[in-house]
Amino acid sequence: MSIQPSSSFLERRHASTHRPVFVTIPARRFLAIDGMGQPGADDFRLAASTLKETVDRLCVALRRDHIPGPAKPAVPECCWWPSRPVALADLPEAFEDRSTWHWRQLIELPAAAGDDMVQAAIDETRRLAGRQTQLLRPVTFIEGTVAQLLHVGGYQGEPAVVARLLQVLAEEGCALAGPLHILQLADSDHVPAGRGRSIVRQPIA
Repeated sequence: MSIQPSSSFLERRHASTHRPVFVTIPARRFLAIDGMGQPGADDFRLAASTLKETVDRLCVALRRDHIPGPAKPAVPECCWWPSRPVALADLPEAFEDRSTWHWRQLIELPAAAGDDMVQAAIDETRRLAGRQTQLLRPVTFIEGTVAQLLHVGGYQGEPAVVARLLQVLAEEGCALAGPLHILQLADSDHVPAGRGRSIVRQPIA
């Protein structure tokens, strides 16, 4: 198994459709919303739009204060885990129906945004939506070493990529060390048919 260093932004978003790429992901800060159910459901889409709206608001605040923002826009990310234990061999099939799976949608925060600025953006999103409680929260985590494959297509094709990724990890003797993680590089709902692109990522021990 060949582990590549991944200190750069490009390496974290590099993946192949044929063989997993192994990289090491450093600590990152996100905005997060938790939920349950299929990707593409109404609450899933609402969570995604709320995250994007809040980070866009944060980037406007950075520009207003003449603080350099991110060089590249953040992409939607989502961690997935089943509501009950599932054997490793059964994970790909279980992933085909995510109606009872938990999800945590994420969007990476600009490195230059301080905690007060992040909270102000969260509060403004909550206020404009007329909510009493905030749906968003900031989180920080380190995934460490991960294996990832590139998927081209829509949500329905992701389980086959998960199956291929987990098969290679089993052959390599790798132990899983976290939930499945999908980075949506090009949302299949907003690009021509078959042109969706995502990275399917699995943390390993």
